[in-house]
Amino acid sequence: MTVSSLSFHGGSSLPSNFVDLLRSLFHAMWNGLLSITAFLVSASIFQQNGVQLVAGQYLLGLGVGDVTGFVHGLHVISGRAGRLTTVVRSPVVETNLMGYASLGQVGTGLHMRQRSRAFIVADAASPSNRVVFINADIGMGDTGVRRSIIRELSSKYPGVYSKDNVAFVATHSHAGVGGYCENLLPQITSLGYVKQTADAIVAGTVRAVQRAHSSLAPGSLKLGNATVLDANINRSPTAYLANPAEERAKYSYDVDKDMTVLRFDDQNGNARGLLSFFPVHGTSLYINNTLVSSDNKGMAAFLYETSVEPNAMPGNTTFVAGFTQSNVGDTSPNTLGPVCQSPGKEWDGQPCDPDHSTCGGTVQDCRGRGPGFRVSDFESNRIIGDIQFRGAQKIMNGPLSAVSGTVRSIHVYLEMATHGFALPNGTLVSTCPAALGYGFAGGTTDGPGLLDFTQGSNTSQPQNPFWEIVKGHISRASKKTNTDIDF
Repeated sequence: MTVSSLSFHGGSSLPSNFVDLLRSLFHAMWNGLLSITAFLVSASIFQQNGVQLVAGQYLLGLGVGDVTGFVHGLHVISGRAGRLTTVVRSPVVETNLMGYASLGQVGTGLHMRQRSRAFIVADAASPSNRVVFINADIGMGDTGVRRSIIRELSSKYPGVYSKDNVAFVATHSHAGVGGYCENLLPQITSLGYVKQTADAIVAGTVRAVQRAHSSLAPGSLKLGNATVLDANINRSPTAYLANPAEERAKYSYDVDKDMTVLRFDDQNGNARGLLSFFPVHGTSLYINNTLVSSDNKGMAAFLYETSVEPNAMPGNTTFVAGFTQSNVGDTSPNTLGPVCQSPGKEWDGQPCDPDHSTCGGTVQDCRGRGPGFRVSDFESNRIIGDIQFRGAQKIMNGPLSAVSGTVRSIHVYLEMATHGFALPNGTLVSTCPAALGYGFAGGTTDGPGLLDFTQGSNTSQPQNPFWEIVKGHISRASKKTNTDIDF
């Protein structure tokens, strides 16, 4: 499988309404990430830690650490006729996987190890000005795990790494070990907090930063982007059509297909690694998969790193390839689209209902199919990973723009439940506390929901009154009405 289309481009428009405002906030954070990896140009030559640095360079560090979890105990028990039995304790097995929120998806083995990849950019003229970007092959970058990582780093490197210059993000794999989140909702399906999982993520991530820190050396940054096709589709295309026609006219596709790559070079111009940003869900492996994996982003990283250093063991390459999410939203890797998988039913093999993703009125049989569907979801995972790998490789070898400027980082806490702002017409409005609607319980075509919930239920009245009773016992309704928050 190759990249079907790859074209270099640029440009974007400013927001004109609240939906665009949210989108612009994301792009602002993304552009901010790029801007903080910049350096102040100077013509002087100076010494830093005994290494001669030429002005116009950054100090760059890259490292990888395993966050899957190791064998915590290995016991050999003698038996009859000299037979041996081994008992292995590891969170890879007998732990709920993170992403689909399915109680039945419990780990039974390993497909691909999960890793954290750390990228450090420091200002060569003032190395204390630095930022660390960590891309982890996990479901989401939990704040509790981040605090533990920063606590460890602050202890090992006092005054160097803190909450103000460490970014911790996830590839959003739905096949990783779960139980590490500190909030209640994700702990329901993992049946509580799994300390082994959290400890493994923290230890592996800190190890990645340590390796990146020890590899700091003069280098430069370059930036490029392209359009990559056949790696994602919009899993809610009819919902996208609800956007104003004038907004949809600005884009060629109903989902973002832009890939942006930040290239890390040594002082001789040789590539040390990359950070790739492209939106596609980590759902190539289905909800019935029970093998721990880093999904398509991890596959892309594996393919790139082994292509550069084919004789190195996975996770031990000096070249580091980070494949990060961007505006992932409703992007799906199951590019053949959703189909009814209902053996014996008249709608078997037919496209799902486009508005509610149902088959015969329920969501359970509506499932997206990846490009390797006829073989397995593991083949689909390889194909989607390969497309991202080849897209990034094309960008790395194509025309790139040099990055320049000083290195700075800003960390802000924002209360999104009560954030006030003015609309373009001057009306003052505010956000409200988050809520999960009935449509949320309907799941997606990548992972259907349960019971009689359906997608696209834009009403406060469920199709089954029983859920109204259940809702009242779980939480009281917000004092704000739809008209208070609908803008």
